[in-house]
Amino acid sequence: MKNERITEQDRALFNQEMGDVIPLNTEQKVLIKSPQQQINSDYRRQTAEKAKEDAWAPLSMVLRKQLQADDWLSFKRDGIQYGVFKNLRLGKYPLEATLNLQQQIPAQARDELVRFIDDCEYNNLRSLLIVFGRGRNGCLLKSYLNQWLVDLEKVQVFHSALKHHGGSAAVYVLLRKSEAKRQQNRERHAARLGQNL
Repeated sequence: MKNERITEQDRALFNQEMGDVIPLNTEQKVLIKSPQQQINSDYRRQTAEKAKEDAWAPLSMVLRKQLQADDWLSFKRDGIQYGVFKNLRLGKYPLEATLNLQQQIPAQARDELVRFIDDCEYNNLRSLLIVFGRGRNGCLLKSYLNQWLVDLEKVQVFHSALKHHGGSAAVYVLLRKSEAKRQQNRERHAARLGQNL
């Protein structure tokens, strides 16, 4: 390809055509985001929306494992003494509150469970019974409860109930102690040992 030189006549013609053009003010420039910046912005927005949803409903509606009707529920967090787990499993803790989820769809059951656990924690209730029932719906609720109770940090231990409390259609739940209950225990043990706090 041949190099073309710009002649004086071309410059004069260009200047004549461009003579009435006013340069853009630099403060009024439009910033165009690169595709990567747009992706990052979308990701941050979606993450913020998901965090808002998670704060409202921390328990997933995606079922990880379907349990059978005769499967037992059992869970113990690290650091919980075996004696505590054993006493719960044997039904030795007095039941302070009961939640009946029979005949509820999973979304309703999830909302009821979150409210129930929050209410129990607020009222310093620790030993709970949750009844979900038998049949197809009970089996589905059992599967959801098995994952939801693990996901709730307030839950320390849970185990399927004894036969007279519903057996495999119900579950015992033990919540973590509130700070007030912990302080009462410290004072009780200190008094027993003759120490002052």
